[in-house]
This record gives sequence, structure tokens and C-alpha cells, in this order.
Amino acid sequence: METLEFIRRLIAAGHRQLDASMKDITPDQFNWTPTGTANPISATYIHSLNSEDFFVQALLQGKPRLWEENGCAEKTGIVKTPGYGGGWEEFKTMRVDITPLLEYQQQVWAATDAYLANLAPAELERMVKFAGGERSLADMLMLTASHTLGHAGEISALKGIQG
Repeated sequence: METLEFIRRLIAAGHRQLDASMKDITPDQFNWTPTGTANPISATYIHSLNSEDFFVQALLQGKPRLWEENGCAEKTGIVKTPGYGGGWEEFKTMRVDITPLLEYQQQVWAATDAYLANLAPAELERMVKFAGGERSLADMLMLTASHTLGHAGEISALKGIQG
């Protein structure tokens, strides 16, 4: 199997796993705040989607994130998405409606799939600036997949401890 095909399958697996972890989630489960330092599912879910949006749209293609382009802040009431720059604390006290986020998920995943469908294998070696250094496009796509898979597991655990 070639590298690009492996990456496509890996990202698809992350999407399937996140879908499975979110299946039949209730609004109470989605917004429940766990004790300690863990985040609500709502924050983790938004972070996972928004990270893929940032990686694929902004970092790899130089386009605006779909979050801004499609007015998601206005649709969701979420001013700052949770990420490396903060934005996590507000989710411990706010109630988030999942409906517009499911639409955002579909937009992000469709954009990622379209990008991967047209990506030339030679592009995988292109270097991009990330986290104070440089990484290959292939590394960033694998990070995108592993990031989604990790957060899908986190969501499954948080959902599971709620019964």
C-alpha cells in the first residue's frame, strides 16, 4: 500500500471512530463536566473537529478555516474554540447544542476528503511550519488522524463513565 492510500484510510478510520463514540449521545452526556481536569465531551469534540479544520484547511492549504468561513461561532455561540491557546474553561459551565456541530463535522470531513482525493503523492514531502518547527505534510496528516483517534477514545471513556 502506498503512503497516501494509508493516510486516507487512517483518516477515514479516525472519522469512523469519532462517529462511533458520538453515536446516540444525549445532550446531558455531551455537556456533562467531569471532576478533576478532564474536559466535557462538547469541548473535546469541538477541539477535535476544529483541529482537523485548522490542519487541513489553514496549515496545509493556506485557506481560511471552515469555522470562520461558515460562521460557526455565530451558529453555535462559541466565541473561542478549545485548543492550544486556551478556550477550555468556558465549556465547564456552558451548555452546547450539538446540532450545528454535526453540520460542521460534515463540512470539515467533506473538505478533508476532497483535499485527500486530489492530493498528489509528491506533495507528502512538502514541509510546513508547525509548533515552532517544520513537519512534512505526511506527518501533519498522520497527526490529524492520530489526534482524531485519541479524542474519540477520550469521548468514549467520558461517555462510558456516565453509564
